[in-house]
Amino acid sequence: MIRVAVVGVGGYGSSLIDGLRKAGQRGLCRLVAAADARLDALADRAEALAREGVQLYDDAAGMFADQRGRCEAVYIASSIPTHAPLTVAAARCGYHVHLEKPPAATVQEIDEMLAALDAAGRMCLVGFQAFHGHMRLIVEALAAGRLGRVERITCAAGWPRNRDYYARNEWAGRFRSGAAWVLDGPVTNALAHQLAHMLAMAAGRPGALARPAAVRAELYAAGDVESHNTAAIEVRTAEGPIIHFFCSHATAGMFGPQIEVFAERARAVYHPNDGSTIFWNDGPAEKPQGADDAQDEMIANFLDAVAAAAPARLRCPLAETRKYTLALDGAHESSGRVHRIAGEHFRVEQAGTGEQHVVVEGLDDAIAAANRQGKLFSDLPQRPAWAVATEPFDLADYRRFPQRFQCSG
Repeated sequence: MIRVAVVGVGGYGSSLIDGLRKAGQRGLCRLVAAADARLDALADRAEALAREGVQLYDDAAGMFADQRGRCEAVYIASSIPTHAPLTVAAARCGYHVHLEKPPAATVQEIDEMLAALDAAGRMCLVGFQAFHGHMRLIVEALAAGRLGRVERITCAAGWPRNRDYYARNEWAGRFRSGAAWVLDGPVTNALAHQLAHMLAMAAGRPGALARPAAVRAELYAAGDVESHNTAAIEVRTAEGPIIHFFCSHATAGMFGPQIEVFAERARAVYHPNDGSTIFWNDGPAEKPQGADDAQDEMIANFLDAVAAAAPARLRCPLAETRKYTLALDGAHESSGRVHRIAGEHFRVEQAGTGEQHVVVEGLDDAIAAANRQGKLFSDLPQRPAWAVATEPFDLADYRRFPQRFQCSG
């Protein structure tokens, strides 16, 4: 039985711990240690873990050192700016790593993690959990060539977020946390899954993401947020398919995220709540059977690969998710900066204490039109007054962020 530890027992970490408990009941692992700098504020969870015999730490580095040689793997569910240093530290102490999404804000951090893991002979899975669930119907159908040539892949999402969302920690909606890049926004955090999913669909083979060759993007911010809260992105992949992604935290309504794949023989649709459906041009629609136990399957996939010492079994390895981060960095380089949407184009709605929400006028319709037409906001026939045209950014041999992106000006 594989002995595992967890960094982060609050937030999504608590969900991972529940999943590890279920895996333990199946004889796949045993949770032996957990670390969180906020244990005092998470007393109920800490006490429950202690009753289960889990050793608790208020410092991840201390846990890595103390459990070295007694624990094989660690699940890292901490904040974005800690992902790279904790993964490097865990690898150097001999742990295999399950890392929560997004893996990191910059490609140089990914490369540092990969070098540490390679030197230690350890593997790393990134927690884009849909790779392990019903989304696989579409990925595997594409890989088998059943859908024919893919023309484009697109996603539109409006996920309104209020003031409390941005006040939940010191890096929400910001470019940096101290010296570390975060680039927090819908593309890099709340809706990061969708960009990764589209790259997986464009790859043409399971366990892989397509390689972004060039990116053109428009990143915007309305209100007092520092980083982007609205984005329009076009990714041209080396494999051929073109990806369009339109998303915002400043819409009036909640919609998506729905991914659509337009191919020769079918249209495939994925929504995290509704799962996958393939609408064939000449036959009935196809859906996967059974429950979508993506998180349980993700945990099992990592534990299986560790038990077998077989990193090739990982469905979402860190090395492949570098391509997601490459697209993310390229989007920022193409946009040049996060363009401010002037106050005359948005309003602030008040639903209650801490529930102020910025709404960009007409944005919901602009996202729908851009998604339907496959155009960025500045290319629309009825372009928004705040839209700014940008140029594609070539990602050949790109190894370090930033090159032309500026935090201001």
